[in-house]
Amino acid sequence: MEVHFSGLLLRFTDYERTVTVPPGTVEEVLEVLRLRFPQLESVLWDGHGELRRVHRLVVNGEVVPPDPTRVLSGTDRLEFLTAVAGG
Repeated sequence: MEVHFSGLLLRFTDYERTVTVPPGTVEEVLEVLRLRFPQLESVLWDGHGELRRVHRLVVNGEVVPPDPTRVLSGTDRLEFLTAVAGG
């Protein structure tokens, strides 16, 4: 399956926009990303191991709850939608 990164997350993936990972549950896919890009740890996850609230998961173009048991297939596309604030 493909995982797509954009915006500020690209700095933490060595500017790789698309990576291929094995399909599995959301939890398994996120763990693969954590191992592949350790620098993402402090950006995506809070101190309790939960996905930070500023990030939303987008599966095949649809924003979905961060359900760790949701199964992602080999044809799914996962993206992160990150809230941007500033002034």
